[in-house]
Amino acid sequence: MRIISANLEHLDQLTPMFIHYRELYGAMPQAEASKDFLTQRLSKQEAIILLAFAEDTLLGFCLVYPSFSSVSLRPIWILNDLYVAEGARRKQVAHKLLKAITEQARAKNAVRLRVSIHASNEIAQRLYESANFFEDRHFRNYILLL
Repeated sequence: MRIISANLEHLDQLTPMFIHYRELYGAMPQAEASKDFLTQRLSKQEAIILLAFAEDTLLGFCLVYPSFSSVSLRPIWILNDLYVAEGARRKQVAHKLLKAITEQARAKNAVRLRVSIHASNEIAQRLYESANFFEDRHFRNYILLL
């Protein structure tokens, strides 16, 4: 298995998996809009997308948005999406993607890598805890839907 950074040449492989990931959360497929979204994020260097491959088969991806911490005066990275194809699950794909993105975040001097998951998602909780993520009990997250 190899982990690589996505570029525009990977869109034809990544887009169908990204669409399927979105559908799992109740989103409509929107194939053209999904591809355009990924194109924009990569073209504008607004996201880091890592891809896991076995030979030429895409097994999974993670999508991270770099941001900043005013208090620490350092970058923070927001792990927004992590997905592994059904047939590739339980084969350490997610762990390898997490390890690779963690190494990149450290190399860029990020102060933290943050992820939010649904409280009922026990599989994701175990995954992140096994990768040394911990639940932040000091801060509450609030959102304003627009």
